[in-house]
Amino acid sequence: MTPRHAPALVVEPSALFPPLSGVGYYTRELLRRYEAFPDHFPIRILGSRWVLKPWQGPADIHLARVSEATGYPVDPLTKLTPSALDARLRESNLRHPLPVDIFDEPGTRVFFYPNYVGPPLCQSPSVPVIYDFSYLRYPHILKAKSVDYMRRYLPPTIRQATRVVVISESIKIELMQFFGVPAEKIDVVYPAIDHAAFRRDIPWPVREHVRRKHGLEGDFIFSLSTVEPRKNFPRLIQAYALLPASVRAVTPLVVAGGKGWKNEDVFTTIRGLGLEAQIRFLGYIDEEDRAPLMREAALFVLPSLYEGFGMPVLEAMACGAPVVTSSRGALAEVGGDAVVDVDPLLPEDIAKGMLSVLTDAALERRLAEAGPVRARLFTWETSAKALAASFARAAAEGGRAPARWARTLRSVLSSRVFRNPD
Repeated sequence: MTPRHAPALVVEPSALFPPLSGVGYYTRELLRRYEAFPDHFPIRILGSRWVLKPWQGPADIHLARVSEATGYPVDPLTKLTPSALDARLRESNLRHPLPVDIFDEPGTRVFFYPNYVGPPLCQSPSVPVIYDFSYLRYPHILKAKSVDYMRRYLPPTIRQATRVVVISESIKIELMQFFGVPAEKIDVVYPAIDHAAFRRDIPWPVREHVRRKHGLEGDFIFSLSTVEPRKNFPRLIQAYALLPASVRAVTPLVVAGGKGWKNEDVFTTIRGLGLEAQIRFLGYIDEEDRAPLMREAALFVLPSLYEGFGMPVLEAMACGAPVVTSSRGALAEVGGDAVVDVDPLLPEDIAKGMLSVLTDAALERRLAEAGPVRARLFTWETSAKALAASFARAAAEGGRAPARWARTLRSVLSSRVFRNPD
C-alpha cells in the first residue's frame, strides 16, 4: 500500500513516446515493476498548464495519449511560459529556463528524468538516468545538434539532482570522473531482459521459422546493432577476413540492425576485402526474431568501442550463444567470465576470439552453459528494487531550499490576479 503522505513520482515523458527506444523500454519495464511494490510513490506524467491560460492545448492532448498508453495520470504543473514559446524553444534545440516546481509545497513531488535531462527545478528532489557519455567520448560520430543539446542541459540536470541513476559501474566511474559526482550519490540500476523470451530452450519450430524467414542455413556468426561508428564494424569485418577461408566458406557473418550513420567505411571495407558474398545485412528485424537468431548462431560477436551497458550481449548469453565481445568498460562488466573478451582495436585479437569459439568444442560448451547462468543475475525485479531505493533516498534527502528570487516570484504569481485571470 502506498504510504499516506508519499510524494508523487513525476516522470519526464519523452522516453515513453511511441515507438519506444531502448531507453523507453528500460523506463517502461522498471516503472511497471516499481508500481507493483506496496510502498511505491504514485506515478504521474509530467505535464504543464500555462499560469495565465490553464486550459487544454495540443501538448496536453499528446500527453493524454501517453497517459492512456501507460496508465499513469498527467500531473499538470503550472508553468510560467506559454506552449507556443515552448514549441519555438524546442525547434531551436532549447528548453525553457524557468523551474517547473515553483508552486510546489516541499515534499510533494520527486522528479524522475529517465532520458538524461529534465526541466529545471528550484526546490524538489530529482533523479535523472545516465546511460553513457558518448557526447563527451565520441562527439564526432554523433549529430551536432544532439551533442550541443547534451552539453547545454546535462550538466545542470546533474548539478540539481538529488540522486543520479546509471546503468553500469562503468558509467558510474565516468560520472565521477567527468562531473565529480560523489560515489554515494550514484545508484547503479542495471537493464535486464525478458527471460521468458531469451532462453536456451526456444522450440525448434520457432527457430526454424525464423531461419527460413531470413534465408539462413547452416552455421553463422551473428551480430546485432545499429551500424554506426561506436560499434566497430570495420575492425569486425577485418577480423572476419582473417578467419581461414574454409571457415568463412561455411560460416557467413550476419548483421541485424538499422543502417545507422557515418558508416560508409563499413561497406568500403567489405568491398575492399571482397567479402560481399560472405557478409549479410538483414536490416531491422522483428523483436520476436532476436532470440531465435541468437539461439541459432554459432557465436554472437559485438566488439564495440564503447557501450553504456550492452543489451545484445546479455540477450545472447541468455539464449546460450557463445559470445565474443569487447574487453572495454561495460561489455566486460556484463559478460564477466561467461564471454570471450577481445581487444576491440586489434582485428587479429577479434579474429582469434572468434576462431577459438568456432574450433574449440569445450570452450563453446562452457560459454553456452555459463551464459544463461550469468544472464539470470540481471532481472527487472532486482533492478526495480534498486530504483525504488533511489527514489526513497531522494525523497528522504529532499531537494534544495528555493532561492530568494524563486520565493518572490512564487509569491507574486500565486496572487489572485495571476491565479484567477478572469
